[in-house]
Parts: sequence; structure tokens; C-alpha cells
Amino acid sequence: MRQALLIHYHEIALKAGNRSFFTGRLKRNLAAALEGLAVERIGHPEGRIVVWLKPDAPVEPAIERIRRVFGVANFSVARETGRELDDMVEVAWGMLRERPFGSLAVRAKRADKTFPMNSMELERRLGGALMARARAAFGPQVRVDLDAPERTCFVEITSGPSLIAVDKQPGPGGMPVGTAGRVMCLLSGGFDSAVAAWLMMKRGAKVLFTHFHATPERAGRSSAPVARELARRLTPWQFGSHLWLVPFEEIQRHIVAKAPSQFRIILYRRMMLRIAERLGRRNRCLGLVTGDSLAQVASQTLHNLQSVNEVARLPVYRPLIGFDKEEIMQLARRIGTYDVSSQKFEDCCPLFMPKSPIIHSQLDSVAAAESALDIEALVKVGVDGAKLERFHYKTGEVVAGPATDEAEEPETAP
Repeated sequence: MRQALLIHYHEIALKAGNRSFFTGRLKRNLAAALEGLAVERIGHPEGRIVVWLKPDAPVEPAIERIRRVFGVANFSVARETGRELDDMVEVAWGMLRERPFGSLAVRAKRADKTFPMNSMELERRLGGALMARARAAFGPQVRVDLDAPERTCFVEITSGPSLIAVDKQPGPGGMPVGTAGRVMCLLSGGFDSAVAAWLMMKRGAKVLFTHFHATPERAGRSSAPVARELARRLTPWQFGSHLWLVPFEEIQRHIVAKAPSQFRIILYRRMMLRIAERLGRRNRCLGLVTGDSLAQVASQTLHNLQSVNEVARLPVYRPLIGFDKEEIMQLARRIGTYDVSSQKFEDCCPLFMPKSPIIHSQLDSVAAAESALDIEALVKVGVDGAKLERFHYKTGEVVAGPATDEAEEPETAP
């Protein structure tokens, strides 16, 4: 009896003429995530994806990896069954009897309309047979509950093998990474930007990273090792990551020497945006991503966000703009970046921090404060000093170095 993982998607099913583009990318991403495991093949029968495992292959390693594949709405461990009712009863009961329960529901989907029973009839007959066995095994109190059952038996009748699954596990949802184009994320060492990057990945974007650090990289104090580890932690969600490390202290010193102190933070951020955009355009990015949350700090007021935005020609996406700090930290725990961002490090922005940063900046006053700077020369310093590091997810591990796997390259829908 073959074992499989039965995978369902939601949003992709709403696509019309280009649905095959999204399902094709999801299958390739699943293949990349499961590389190195005992997978026989990945099929796509009638609106669901089936990962067939080799005989006696352990299922838990595959489950752990599938939990990080965007586009998967939910999945179940399934077993192949014959098309006769008696066969289905035996397979389903073999899965259900492993754990006692007090209520049961049967859900059937009949994609193959040549099957002699419709879905409701199959649910009724299979459910009756399973209830008889459950009451004999667990007691007469076991009941049918179609609203909130303790256990659910799923039956999938396809034109290929029919499948029985018990219960569902949630996937991460969203859209397959690589279907929405590239964006460049300004990655700090803190909680916010890593979570913002993850949310963009969830919507199908391939995220590249730029991190600005104080120079030199002081052992045990620099933010650069923290940024590297964040990029590593996020790589399994998108299979490959590029991280540019940009020394920023020289640029900051120029700003401190030439500009009024209350504008420093805004001018730092404007310069970061320009440098990240230059690197992003060289790498076919369609937007910039930041971890800004409205009014969380002085630089994130509406006035100051507008002043920072003004220098960008690419769109600036802020997926956390309406989140509070606790919501962001909960997501950081969920995605595995919380402990990294909790480390103490020396960020570049607090260097030369003004005593009273401006809160409600105006575009003309910011432009005047920046007028003494040689913008293009400072951008060139940042871009020329950027060091590229690559991370790739392969056979369940994140490795450094060039990546050639197809799953790393983003596509655009036809």
C-alpha cells in the first residue's frame, strides 16, 4: 500500500488561464524542498498535488519541509486505496484506529465522474461502515459530527489512484515563491525587516537582501553576522537568497559633517534606499521592501516616511505598516528569526544618533538639509563597497555559495 502526501491549494484554484503557471511553480518548489528525500514522484491529478513516497519511506521529514512551501494551503498523509467500498473501509480504518476519537466525519471528493457513487452516497456508506467499527472499538458514545469532528476521513476519487487521508495539517498558504518577481529588502538585524521579507515571500515574491553595517565588522559587535544568519533562516522559505553587505560608516560620517543633526536619520535612510535601489535595479528587482511600522519610531511617522520615499523610483513596499510590535514578534517566533534578532549587536543607524531627531519633516527642508551632500558620489561608495554573499537550500540544508537550482529563479506569469 503506497503512502503519499495529499496537498491542496486555495488561491491558485481561483486563477483561470494561467493556473498551470502557478501549479507548475508550486510543483517545482515542492521538488526543491523535498530534494534528497525518498520521493518517488510528484503528480497533479484534478486540482490537487500528490507527493508519492517510496515504499517504507518516513513521512515526518517530508512533512517538516512541506510546512515551509508557500502555496500549500493544507496537506494530509494519505494512502492509496482500491475503488471498491470494502477496500476503502479497510484502508480508512487502518488509519483511524491508531488513535481513539469521540466523533467522526467523512468528506469525499469525486473528481472522476465515472465512479459509480456520487460524493454524498460515498460519504454515507463509508461513514456508516467506519462508525460501526469505531463504536465496536471505542464505545457506543462515538457519534457523527459534521461541524467539528475530532477526526475526519477524506476520500479523493481521481482518474488515477484513489486516496484516503485522515485529518489535515495547515500549510503556510500564500502563493508559490517565484511567481511575483523580485524585490530588494533592506534587511536590518532586528525583528521587523525579516518578518516583512517573509510576508513578501508568502505573496510569491523572490526577496533579495541589502544590509548596511558599521565598519569594520567588529568581532561580537557587528550587525553583519546577524544579517547573514537572518538570510540563512529565511532561505528555506525561498530556496536561495542573495545578501549584499554594505559598509555604511563612511557615508554616515559625510552626512554628520555636512547636514543638520536633526535630519541625520532621514538622510541615512534616504541614502540606504538609493543604494538598495541601485543594487536592486541591477538584479531586475521590481520594488523595495522595508520593515517600517507606522509611528513605531521617529523615522516612521507619515511625514518622515514620505521624505524617505521621495528618493526612490521603484515602489517601496511596507507589509508591516499596520502591525504593532507584539504582532511582529509573534511572527518572528513562528518563522524562526526571533532568536537571531534578539542578539545584541551594533547597528549602523544609532551611530552619530542626534539628540532630537525631527518627527514631522517637510520635503523642502529635507532637500535643503541634503543639498550639501554629493549624492551620486556617496551612492557610488555604497554600491562599490557592497559585498555579495549567496545562500542556497539543498537537500534540507542551507549552504553558502552560487546556486543553480531552477527554483531560485523567479518567473512572471504569461
